[in-house]
Amino acid sequence: MKDIASKEADALRVVKAFYEGAADGRILDFAPYLAEDFVLFVPDYLPWGGQYDKAGYVAILPEVATTLDFTRRFYESLTVQGEHVVALIRIGVQGTDKSILISEHWDISDGKAKKLLVAYFDPKVLLEKTA
Repeated sequence: MKDIASKEADALRVVKAFYEGAADGRILDFAPYLAEDFVLFVPDYLPWGGQYDKAGYVAILPEVATTLDFTRRFYESLTVQGEHVVALIRIGVQGTDKSILISEHWDISDGKAKKLLVAYFDPKVLLEKTA
């Protein structure tokens, strides 16, 4: 059985793998890190908003990558407690010089993402871009 420090390090590694892969143009390479029963929750007001399973999440990742500029990502805060990671990120919006603030709440288990809850703060520039 892993100790808490090992679980936290593993959870952080999984979450960072998503952002680093996306910044390198390899967003779909994250699929092996998803648990079979993975679930995603995104606000309904976004074009890709809703609740998704693993296959649905993988299907929307290319759209997310064409809208958000992961090369302009900055961690405002990255917090891990057990296997729960909260990433407060400032991320660029493709085709603009603007960025938005997103809070992503990840639940990780045995090296796999099980749940992701995403909250967007003041998404006006993002909504204008996708309109």
